[in-house]
Amino acid sequence: MLKLYFIKILWAILFIVWAFLIAIISVLPDSGGIIEQSVSEFRWDYLEHFLGYFILGILYILWRSNRDFKINIIELTLFLVIGSLFGWIAEYIQIFIPGRTFNIIDLLYNLVGIITGTLLGYFLVVRLLIRRNFSGSQEIKGLTE
Repeated sequence: MLKLYFIKILWAILFIVWAFLIAIISVLPDSGGIIEQSVSEFRWDYLEHFLGYFILGILYILWRSNRDFKINIIELTLFLVIGSLFGWIAEYIQIFIPGRTFNIIDLLYNLVGIITGTLLGYFLVVRLLIRRNFSGSQEIKGLTE
């Protein structure tokens, strides 16, 4: 029980630090020059937006899931709404920051990242992998006793 408590604190700290890092990076002024990029080239910053919010969603799920690796559907929905709002605000506030601009595609990658990370984190990591490993270790433990 105590071990689970410390793991939950670790996930909470990682979640808060990651959200803080996203917020800080979102409001930093752009001091570099404008980089010319061909329209046909893949933009790496879109992947960065997606991964940042994807990881945020997974960290939230790992933090908030209970001992049976489940999470209340209302809490999950509320996080999706708040996480999407966080992504929107982080992008919108860039209008007021020197060297930064609001980009609707960045916003879409933020939203897709938070939704994908949360749902994939819940259904794959928590529901399938961890539950299967947790129940498998319990069965082995029961057989050896």
